[in-house]
Amino acid sequence: MSDSEAKDIVLPIDSVTRKKRRKNKKTTDVDDIVDALLGGELEDAAAPSKKQRKKKKTAKKHTPAVETEPAASDSASDNDDNDDVPDLYSWDTIEAEEEPARQPAEPASVDVISEEERKRTLQLALAAAEASETSHEPKTPAEWFDKLNHEPAVIKSKLSADGDLTSAKVRHKAELPQEKREMIGRYLAMDCEMVGAGFKGCRSMLARVSIVNYYGHVVLDTFVKPTEPVTDYRTWISGVRKSDLQTGRPFAEVQQQVADLLKDRILVGHALKNDLAVLMLTHPPLLVRDTAKYPPFKEKKASQSLRKLAASILHITIQEGEHSSIVDAKTAMLLYRKVKTEWEQLVAPRKYKAQVVKAKTKERFARLRQEIKQQQN
Repeated sequence: MSDSEAKDIVLPIDSVTRKKRRKNKKTTDVDDIVDALLGGELEDAAAPSKKQRKKKKTAKKHTPAVETEPAASDSASDNDDNDDVPDLYSWDTIEAEEEPARQPAEPASVDVISEEERKRTLQLALAAAEASETSHEPKTPAEWFDKLNHEPAVIKSKLSADGDLTSAKVRHKAELPQEKREMIGRYLAMDCEMVGAGFKGCRSMLARVSIVNYYGHVVLDTFVKPTEPVTDYRTWISGVRKSDLQTGRPFAEVQQQVADLLKDRILVGHALKNDLAVLMLTHPPLLVRDTAKYPPFKEKKASQSLRKLAASILHITIQEGEHSSIVDAKTAMLLYRKVKTEWEQLVAPRKYKAQVVKAKTKERFARLRQEIKQQQN
């Protein structure tokens, strides 16, 4: 046997030596791979190490699983001998890979929208509505009265036969003339400014009184001469100075004029108890409309300041620094006009009781007169 023939001879290796070699090397043998490709089984394959397992797990997480259908093998292949063997190099075509990407995306339904987005859009809509409403509102009491006085009132006639408001006739009331706006009328709003007297100005004393009518027209605005020495002018809040009181009117004269104006009229104001106290006057409770005591204007059964009420209800800012009795009186009247209907409904039962008592006393006096006349005859 020649040397070339001896080189080509491959000695067979038994399975025992092959297993020992795999255990020592911890790798698979080439013969095992060949057996597996030809249909045999891989005997005692070496287990992958921990590092290899971790790498496989991370690779599976980062690489998305793509399901591909095996391409159909061509019926007429070039090699007739390999018809029974599957084509290991047959890949999916580019068109097959792009098919899922070409499918049009379905439009998102309304139910898919999250609840947070709906709430956010609702909040934005409400904020826009509030901004549009408050942007055209007046900023001062004078602007408020101009708006109320120049807007023609809309009066709806009685309901139609079918009870529909839309079919009922609407009648526009003519704008009020200037003369009527300047009339005293039935409703008056009053506010007073005080100065301090006594030790460190502990006692309040009348310094200025302002009265406006239902339409914001100033009926009375005058300073009052102090009846005793002033120890604190309270200029930072009252706006009253020493020069103002020097040209003021006597207290008794102003007191009488205010009493004549308020007689048998509805008095509107804020914390009127203090104003009537410095004027040394009283007014029937049924004719008083105090915005500090109106229940819907209170917060947790506590009275709110006039400045807070003006900001929350009228959306105007007042009392920035020195107060003005005219502005405060106008603001109180505007607050009353805002809730006039509801307020009068609360007062009506008490008013009705007072009228009943008055009627009963009249009847009693009438009976007494008749009895006296009968006795005389």
